[in-house]
Order: sequence, then C-alpha cells, then structure tokens
Amino acid sequence: MADQTISAAAADWAEQDGLLFAVQLDGKGGATRKGWQDVEEWRDGDAPIWAHFEQNSERVQRWLREKSGLTLITCDALLATETRPRVFFGKKGTIAILRGVNMNPGAEPEDMVAMRLWSDGKRLISVRFQRLMTPRDILTQLVDNETGPKTVPELYERLIGRLTERMAGVVGGYDEQLDSIEANVDTGEDDDARGRLSELRRQSVLLRRYMSPQREALNHLLQEPPPWFDEQSRMRLRETSDQMQRYIEDLDAVRERCIVLKDDIANRLAEKLNQNLYVLSIIAAIFLPLGFATGLLGINVGGMPGVDSSAAFWITCAMMVVILIIELIIFRKLKWL
Repeated sequence: MADQTISAAAADWAEQDGLLFAVQLDGKGGATRKGWQDVEEWRDGDAPIWAHFEQNSERVQRWLREKSGLTLITCDALLATETRPRVFFGKKGTIAILRGVNMNPGAEPEDMVAMRLWSDGKRLISVRFQRLMTPRDILTQLVDNETGPKTVPELYERLIGRLTERMAGVVGGYDEQLDSIEANVDTGEDDDARGRLSELRRQSVLLRRYMSPQREALNHLLQEPPPWFDEQSRMRLRETSDQMQRYIEDLDAVRERCIVLKDDIANRLAEKLNQNLYVLSIIAAIFLPLGFATGLLGINVGGMPGVDSSAAFWITCAMMVVILIIELIIFRKLKWL
C-alpha cells in the first residue's frame, strides 16, 4: 500500500477530553464522525464504531474502567505503560499491543511508539501514549477517500497492517545508508565511515529487538484468530506477518553488512599501515649502512684517514653513492622494491 497522506480535515479533528476521534463505519468504506456522547451511548446492535483515545486522559481512564464494559484486566492492559508487543484474548474481546516506528519530528525511528487495540468484532477501541500516524492514515481513508475498512475485523487488521507498512521506509533507509557508505569507502571519500557504521548497526539492533516480539505476537494472532475474524482478514494478517518477517531478515542483513563493511575498512586501514611501514623499513635499510659509515668517519679520534686531504670529502661521497647503488641492486634482486 502506498504511503497515505493525512488530510487536513482528518488532522484537524480536535481532541475532546482524551477522545482523539471516533467514527461510525457505514459498511461501504466510509465513516461519519462521532463524539463522546455517541461513544458512551453506543449499544450492541448499533453500527460498528471506532474510538481512538489518549492514554493519559483521566476521563478516558475513568470511562474505560467504569462505563466501557471491559474487564479490569483488559483496561489495565490498554492503559499500562509497559508496551512489550503481545496479543491475548479476554472474556469480551481480543487485545493487541503493538509498536510502530516513531515518525514524530525530532524522534529516532528505533524509539518505537505503542498502539493498543481492543475489539470484539462490533466495536474497536484504540489507545495511544504518544502521537502515532497509523490511526490517522486509516481515518483519512474512511472520511475522505471512503476506501477504508468496511467492517471492524477489517479495520482491526488494517491498523496492524498499516503499522507494519510504515516500517518499510526505515528498514529501506538503512539499506540506502549502507549503499552510500560502501560507495564512499570505495572512493575513499568517507573519513567517518566506521562511526556511521557503528551507529547504523546500533539502530538496526535496537529496532530488531523491538520487532522480534511483535512478529511472535502476530504469529499468535494468526495461529489463534478471534472467532469474529473473517477469512479475508486472516489472509491479509498472514501477509502482514510475512512482511514483518522480511523486515527482521532485512535488519539481520543490515547488521551483517555493517560487520562486513567495518571489517573491510579495518583491513584497508591495516593494509595501508603495512604499506607505510614497509616503505619506512626499506628507507631505514637503505640508510643503515650509510649511517654506519658516516658515524664511523665522524668519530673524533686521532689517525682518521683523509683529515689533511681536500679531496677526502668527495671520495667519501662517491663511496656512499657506490654503496647506495649496490644496495638498490641487491634489493631489486631480492624483490624488495
């Protein structure tokens, strides 16, 4: 599914004392806006309704615990600050606690944001702790395009699917960064490649650590779907689970590429260092005999030959040149040069 742009109408829906928005599905892909009164007066048999809440609101917490009809265990799960991805089945519905990448301005994608869903097939309650783009994406489909989910099971699955789809840009971005680093390393234009690789590997490891339990949660939901889940929703959920598995495999590949690239950079640096040390060793080997000769001739004792001869200096220089030529010939035969 292509990236969904949030409409101005959907984005401007003002929060109503913890109720971010509520819509009633028309069964044709559209929905009508509802408020707190509609949520509180909703009864079994009415048209399916979706209410999206802010977790920190006292009114939301009070309504969930006292008037929603949910069990206390379910309410505690929806309001808990602990966000480890999991799925479990309550007496009245199915709860899914999942995470999405953090696309808020100034945030890091690996600082994942939790989305909590509860549904009994007739109504859907979603709760957020931080701003999450996925519900707004689906809201835009419903109120603007009228191409949204027609039923609550489809809505439940679509939210999970959209949450997973938004991870594609982050995972794909890691591959693009690796390609850029690899190209710069080959051309020698990236002086901080090792630091960038370390940071990229850290991000991928953190993201995978959060995504792995989410894969298990989706598999649990897929293996034991709620009775109100239709066959089409199960098939789409299976595709979402497979997509999550591919993302995890891609993150594993990113981590391995980081390690390989880092080793390659280390090998190149070691090779360059060895070449420099080799050149220095050859230079030292060449000047070692010359240094010995000049040191011997420079001792300040009596009996030094050529002290009184004006040609002694030039004779010594000629001998140095001869020694240098002999050294170069020997090094060439030894293939040191």
